[in-house]
Amino acid sequence: MKSTLSRRWNWALGLALSFVCLVAAVYYYLSTHQINVHITSRVFMLVLVLVIVIVFFVLPVYSVIVTNEIRKRHRVEKALIRAKEEAERASKFKDRFLSTMSHELRTPLNAVMGFSDLLADKRYGELSERQQRYVSHINTGGRHLLKLINDILDLSKIEAGRLEISREDLSVETIFGEVVSALRPLAEKKTQTLSSLAEPGLSVHADATRFRQVLMNLVGNAIKFTPEGGRIELEAQQVESEVQVKVRDNGPGIPPEDQKRIFEAFYRLRKSGEGTECIVLGLAITESLVKLQGGILGLESKPGKGSCFYFSLPMAKAVREARPPVAKVVRKAAATPRILTIEDDRMASHLLESQLTSSGYEVISCNQSDRALEMAADLQPQAITLDLLMKPTSGWEILLQLKHDPRTSAIPVIVVSIVDQPTSGAAIGADEYLVKPVDKTTLLAAVNRCLDGGEGSSPARPILVVEDDTPTREVIAELLKTKGYAVATAADGASARAQVAASLPQLVILDLMLPKVGGFELLAEWRADPRTSELPIFVLTSKELTAEEKTYLRVNAQSLFHKQESWQDALLRQLQRAVGKPLAVKV
Repeated sequence: MKSTLSRRWNWALGLALSFVCLVAAVYYYLSTHQINVHITSRVFMLVLVLVIVIVFFVLPVYSVIVTNEIRKRHRVEKALIRAKEEAERASKFKDRFLSTMSHELRTPLNAVMGFSDLLADKRYGELSERQQRYVSHINTGGRHLLKLINDILDLSKIEAGRLEISREDLSVETIFGEVVSALRPLAEKKTQTLSSLAEPGLSVHADATRFRQVLMNLVGNAIKFTPEGGRIELEAQQVESEVQVKVRDNGPGIPPEDQKRIFEAFYRLRKSGEGTECIVLGLAITESLVKLQGGILGLESKPGKGSCFYFSLPMAKAVREARPPVAKVVRKAAATPRILTIEDDRMASHLLESQLTSSGYEVISCNQSDRALEMAADLQPQAITLDLLMKPTSGWEILLQLKHDPRTSAIPVIVVSIVDQPTSGAAIGADEYLVKPVDKTTLLAAVNRCLDGGEGSSPARPILVVEDDTPTREVIAELLKTKGYAVATAADGASARAQVAASLPQLVILDLMLPKVGGFELLAEWRADPRTSELPIFVLTSKELTAEEKTYLRVNAQSLFHKQESWQDALLRQLQRAVGKPLAVKV
């Protein structure tokens, strides 16, 4: 059996043999030439024996030890590589599982919430008090579960590094107004005081959607854990080159042992004085969202003295400078349609006024945002154009006021702003959404749609609902039928393609994840065909969209609605603008 020697051993053996030969040659030379040196044969033999021991015993043992260590290191490296590959594969499977399950869970949840809304609407008969309570519990539980699913997906995206952050300069006062307006009804249910305070002109460089989400989570938690009659304050101030944001409450506070773990995902926090526990997943997401935008989320709390969550983000230049409030009226003939323009920028207001008056409209301009609601209620215009970035009352808050006040809720509102958030505008109640700069043709087309929609009748052609999930398809169809619209349905892409080819519908409500033919494929076909290139298409989906897909839909679809959000009211408002009001409601 041949022994295999490593390369190191071969080199060591060769050097040792060379050394022995050299010593022997030197000794022979000294002996033959009778040179007197202080060395004896005994000493020489001792050196020779040591060299032989080193070469034939020490070096082989050392070589074996080193070889074994190298082999162990190689095995460890291979194991680490395998573990890394398995972890990456598991991560991919997890992402695929979450993406698939989110759709599979959201689809029946939308059906549950949709049918519970239809039952609560009492269009199919009166409900007893107990039945109303049960339906409310079903709807509340469904919305809570839907929020939990959305939180889990957000957390998964953050951990995988796939969450997109798009930073811009934002007005803190505007964002505060949106958050307070959205959450004030929840605070009022518990007779709580919800207020906001921000230094004038303060702006932050952050992602608008995620900044709003952080504030909604923190304020929502404060409302949830603060007892009735409590106080929640939202504050912002400049600290050097940053903006420090605080959410303060006078609730029961957080125990020290919970403060150390409260930002952990799925940590169960016990409500003070209660036996129940709740998962504070939103705080883990909030902390990660703050970190992604360059800040750190902190907490100050003492039991019995309330809590204060705070974080800092980079400060930006003021989004808009304050302007002196003025209001003026440009009158035309009383028979012409009256348009109220709410805009605090003098140049932008003048441009809107010129574009509308030159087309025969009576224009009333108002740049006092705090008087906008009362002016709209007093004047009762046929339509309103609204900017979003205004002071002291933001356009978002004015839009909410207009749509919730019985005196103005039926007046169409056209948002004309530099803020590119049409989905948020539609969700709050905007009938049209135009992003500045807006040319005259686009503005007049939006105004005409609003005016025509208010005087329209029920369309002769049906609205085509393309949805593969049967309960969701039935919810959408029933929702439209109860409002008086004619409805046709398709359960897959091939059926929708055939129906549109046979008879052009008034409008299409399209899901994207369809069997046989996908929603994106249908949309591309219809936009490429001259016969259907102008067909109004609303996309209603639970698909997680990429930035490219959102851009494509913004160009090729009239409206985009997400099933994981509250879409019913927004869809009906946009539908009314697109095809008009039905003449009668059939039950």
